[in-house]
Amino acid sequence: MNIPISVYHELREVSPEKARLLVRKVLYQNKGNVTKTAKILGISRNTVRRARDGELKDMSCASKNIPHKTPNHLENIIVHEAKRTGFRYTRLSRFLYDR
Repeated sequence: MNIPISVYHELREVSPEKARLLVRKVLYQNKGNVTKTAKILGISRNTVRRARDGELKDMSCASKNIPHKTPNHLENIIVHEAKRTGFRYTRLSRFLYDR
């Protein structure tokens, strides 16, 4: 089975789930041989392992929480005062601190 190298990458752009299914199918046909599967598809062995072991759906890389994020009510006050005074962040922080 010889799949052109660009097929996996093109499929990945269209549907990551189908690309992972392709990897799993080729891996099954090669009796679990990760190296051979990676060479056939033109991808790294780590990519094959992630497709084999991971979820079919893409997982977000975004952080699940933002520990130092300014609370929304304070952010709204800061934006309002910045528009009202025309100050940038350094001068505005002094202005708000002195209030």
